[in-house]
Amino acid sequence: MPNVKDLETQQKAFENWRSLVARFGSPLYVYDLDTVEHQVRELKQALPTNAKVFYSLKANPLPAIVKTVQTAGCCLEVCSNHELSVACNSGISIEQILYSGPGKTTEEIGQAIAIGVNHFSVESYTDLDRLEKAAETAQKSIRLLLRVNPMEPLQGGLAMSGTPSQFGFEESVLLNGAQRLSQLSSYVEIIGYHIYYGTQIDSEESLIKSFKAGIDCTERLTSQLGFTPQVIDLGGGFPWPFANQKSAIALDNLRSRLEQLLAQRKYTAEAEIWFESGRYLSASSGTLLATILDIKPGKFDSKFVVLDAGINHLGGMSGLGRIPRGYVLMYNLSSEQEAWSTETANEGRTLVVGPLCSPLDCLTRKTELPPSVNINDIVAIPNVGAYGLTASLVAFLSRPAPLEVSLRNGIPVDLSSLRTGHESLQFLLPEPENLSINITGDSIREQYA
Repeated sequence: MPNVKDLETQQKAFENWRSLVARFGSPLYVYDLDTVEHQVRELKQALPTNAKVFYSLKANPLPAIVKTVQTAGCCLEVCSNHELSVACNSGISIEQILYSGPGKTTEEIGQAIAIGVNHFSVESYTDLDRLEKAAETAQKSIRLLLRVNPMEPLQGGLAMSGTPSQFGFEESVLLNGAQRLSQLSSYVEIIGYHIYYGTQIDSEESLIKSFKAGIDCTERLTSQLGFTPQVIDLGGGFPWPFANQKSAIALDNLRSRLEQLLAQRKYTAEAEIWFESGRYLSASSGTLLATILDIKPGKFDSKFVVLDAGINHLGGMSGLGRIPRGYVLMYNLSSEQEAWSTETANEGRTLVVGPLCSPLDCLTRKTELPPSVNINDIVAIPNVGAYGLTASLVAFLSRPAPLEVSLRNGIPVDLSSLRTGHESLQFLLPEPENLSINITGDSIREQYA
């Protein structure tokens, strides 16, 4: 998003956004691909020189964004066959794709290996068995990272390791079953470790602590397992504000501090270092434009601002208590007045809600509504390029997803639409006494469509 603190830049952005709504309708997601490129450069400068950066498509799998990060020098990390399809269509070399996730099926593993994917993160001995059998069946070699859940807890951020978690081997479980690692097929090679401590880690100091704990874990395991890793994936957790303009944390000293940590390694000193990021690279590029449909009074002096975008379009996991309805900032594109947000008025009694038929459809509470805000005004919510649309309840009430337009130098260069709804599949049902159907996913589409 443009630096709205600069008045001239703000006005230019507002005018452009108004014209985009007039052209493409509301609600509308707008992504600035130049901002994505800028974020890739910033993160690369904050990390050790030879480190690889993987963009995590879970943050935003929009093809225009994926193509941009790939062209800017990122590898890609995927967790589903659809993400894999987007990654392959970005023009990336298949060897630069890492397939991860705690619940990989035999079918999706086989499909990935068939098209040439050969880097996987393995989460358990069961996962290892599936990967090995799929490689043997395809007679193709694969290279695996052992994803590990370290013993140390995370300080700050949303923990994915260092706590009871579905992600990775517990250290003790990995060590107790280590004999299995010496009995691998010739098609399987263990090349290193994968440790992802958490997301939205809240400071440079906390990032350093998480990376140090990850390095310490790989040093322990290497000394006990007796193989020399070629790769250590230290994950990420690089934070960025969501739906507001709070300042991002500074990473000014991250590179030098990381290099000092890496220089102290004994058992893993030669391993290549990988990092992952989704939010840091894509969040600031995205803005959601929405229209005020209604402003109406409620009980006990409350007031409701109804937008044409709700939890089906933005932060839908907030309806499940996943994303707090906290500081959400909105720029009124139809007025010269300043932005309005929850943070500026803790005593306000205005709720900003979406159009859905559910009391959960609330984007923010305790907002003080400026007098200049009116029905039919267009508002802009910044920093929603990550975990925005695809992390929302897009199928709820079967409303269409907003269009997504990507810009270069303020000019639209790509227009996309996320499809939802049921697709009718034609197939013959067996006789009731012989009924035994176990059908899932893309295989059924291919078989019966």
